[in-house]
Formats: sequence, C-alpha cells, structure tokens
Amino acid sequence: MATKSNSKKQVEAILGKTVRDDAVQLIQLIQPVALSTKSPSFTTHKHILIPRPNVCYQNNALDVSGFATTANNGQSVFRLSDFICPSGEVYNHPINVVATPFASKPFFLTVMHSLVNNGEDVEIQVFAWDANGAAASEVSFNWRCRVELPIIIL
Repeated sequence: MATKSNSKKQVEAILGKTVRDDAVQLIQLIQPVALSTKSPSFTTHKHILIPRPNVCYQNNALDVSGFATTANNGQSVFRLSDFICPSGEVYNHPINVVATPFASKPFFLTVMHSLVNNGEDVEIQVFAWDANGAAASEVSFNWRCRVELPIIIL
C-alpha cells in the first residue's frame, strides 16, 4: 500500500516538479468523462429508388456525450468505448455526431465517424480550424454521439 509520502513522490516524478503537501489530495486520478443513456427508439428506413412508405423498426439507441481536446495537429480521434462502460453492444447506422468548441475564441470543427471492428465500436474524428482555416491545436470541445443499438434476434 502506498504511503502519503510515496504518493507525493510519485506525483512529483510524473509532473517533473515539486508539489505542495496538500496538493496531492486535490489531484483527481479518476474523474467523470462522459454521460450515456440507452433508450428505446425506432429506425426509419426509406427506399431510395421506388417511392414507398417508410418502414420503421423498433430498436434501442445509445446517446453519449463527453469532452475532448485536439492534439498539436488539430485533430482528435477517439472511440465510444473510451467513454462508456463495456457492455458487448453492437452498433449500426444511423450515427449522428455533433461537436461544439469550448473556447472564448472562434473555432470551426468538422467531424467524421465510422463503425469499426464489425460494429463493435464507433470511431470519431474531430478536426479543429481557426478563423483563417489553419489547423488549430489544443481546442477543447464538447461532443455528443447518438447511435443505433439494433435488437438482434437469434
């Protein structure tokens, strides 16, 4: 079991500087990073070639929101599994992702998403741009992803 002085030394080694005795207690090593909700939903299917009525299928949806920051290249790449507790779900389209900068200066964000590992995860890519169109590093943003959790009947 780590003692208080050992913990302080370990934190100082990680940070590369001396910290106050009471500062170690203020550092949160575990913190909330996302909020998620599973709820019943319907997925609407539309025939793209022949005009027919929509067909709706009952399933579930996962809605996850979190907070991230772009790297030095102005990009942030993460997966839903980085922000939720593992539950063995399989995901499907449609996927909707929204990202909003959390900054006092104006930034633009573009977003891409894809299913990975045969639908076992969703990968999200966020790109930040400054007002002049250059990649913007260290831009913090809030994001939200809503994805279908199909009901699989065996």
